[in-house]
Amino acid sequence: IAVSITALVMTIIGSIVFQFNQTTEKGNDQYAAGHDIQNAGHWINIDGKMANTTNLIDDAAPVSSMSLMWSDGGANHTSTYNLSGTDLIRTFDGSNTTVAHNITSVGFSVSQRLITANITSEPSGRWDISEQAVYRVFQRPTG
Repeated sequence: IAVSITALVMTIIGSIVFQFNQTTEKGNDQYAAGHDIQNAGHWINIDGKMANTTNLIDDAAPVSSMSLMWSDGGANHTSTYNLSGTDLIRTFDGSNTTVAHNITSVGFSVSQRLITANITSEPSGRWDISEQAVYRVFQRPTG
């Protein structure tokens, strides 16, 4: 009887530990996806607010790369965003920085100086996690 009770208790404890580990892994993947999208949105927001011009065509279909240009105290700056594999790369004045990992798609568009970035993140793992966000930022006025 004691062995049977011990086996039952161990089975219940094992199930609880297994479920806890699965929940933690899934939560970590969801956190990673959200964090990557927020980090990308942060940099796009900063550069977008500084930009006077962009390579995007007004009211055209979204594209997978974007360049933003502005002048600051007489110096010209360019910030470009490109998807390389699953990394979103920000090139600022020739210096590359990965601003987000696990990005599976990105679409940049502009309409009347409103830049829109549609970003999807899907971390690799055994869970089918997908997070998507849309960021909008107005360019700095020209003149």
